[in-house]
Amino acid sequence: MQKPQILWKYQTPSRASITLGWKNLSQKGKLWLILANLLWLSLVLYNYSARGSEFMLVSGLYPPLLFTIFLLQAKGFPRESVGSLMEVLKTENNRIFIADYPLPDTVRKVVIGRIDIQGPAFLQLAWNQGHQWIFQLDELQQVRHFFRQHAPQIEIVNE
Repeated sequence: MQKPQILWKYQTPSRASITLGWKNLSQKGKLWLILANLLWLSLVLYNYSARGSEFMLVSGLYPPLLFTIFLLQAKGFPRESVGSLMEVLKTENNRIFIADYPLPDTVRKVVIGRIDIQGPAFLQLAWNQGHQWIFQLDELQQVRHFFRQHAPQIEIVNE
C-alpha cells in the first residue's frame, strides 16, 4: 500500500497498465478512441501536406498520443486492489504510525485527496521524498478525522 516515490503504481505509463486499460475499455469506447485518433491524424496529415511544416506534424501527433496513453492508463488502474488505510493507521506514544512506518516529527503537512472522481483516495506527506498511501475512497473522511483528532499540529491540505 505504500509507495516511496511521488509516482503511484501504474502512474508512469507501462505496457501492462496500458494493456489493462485497453482490456477494461468498452467496445464503444474502443471504437470512439480509434475514430477520434484517426480523425485527428487525418487532420494533422492534411495540414502537413498543405503547409509542409515538420514542427506542425510532430506537435500535432503528440496530443492524441498523450491523451490515449493517459486514458488507457486511467482505465488500467487496479481500483479493486486498493487496501484499507484505517486498518493500518494507529497511534503509539503520541506518534502516528501507518503500518510499521512512523511519521517523522518533522511532518507538518499531509495532502489528502482522491486520485480521480471515482477514487481511490491518497494520503501523501508533503515532503520526505513523497511517501504516500493509496486507500479506499469511502475512508477519506475517516482519515481526515483521524489526523484532526490525533495530530492537530499537522496541516491537512485537501486535494
